[in-house]
Amino acid sequence: MNRPVSRPTELALHAAMDRLLAGCSKATDGRLTIVNLAIEAGVSRATANRAGPALIGFRRAIVDARAQRTTTNQIAAPVDEEREQRAIENLLAQHMQARALHQRHEQRRATRAALVPITSPRRP
Repeated sequence: MNRPVSRPTELALHAAMDRLLAGCSKATDGRLTIVNLAIEAGVSRATANRAGPALIGFRRAIVDARAQRTTTNQIAAPVDEEREQRAIENLLAQHMQARALHQRHEQRRATRAALVPITSPRRP
């Protein structure tokens, strides 16, 4: 039978959970995992896994954080579409300018070739 964790361990897990969810982890890469929660709290994985209520709260907070991130991304999507459309229009304008410069260069080259006199080979 699993014995519950002590009050200091539970407080350490909650503090670690707050840091991870805020994106301010001290000892991990910040991913929202039970392993990172245990490392942040300074306890073993086994101890973290015995903290049932804390884990339930952590998992719910992860779901809420991901749902909020998805909602935020959906709201920001039209702005990104507008930015992407402007980037496409800018790229198209640059392409048209490059083609015009290339055509002008080819015309100048053709004009120079037409102006070069044809000389007969020199006789010794």
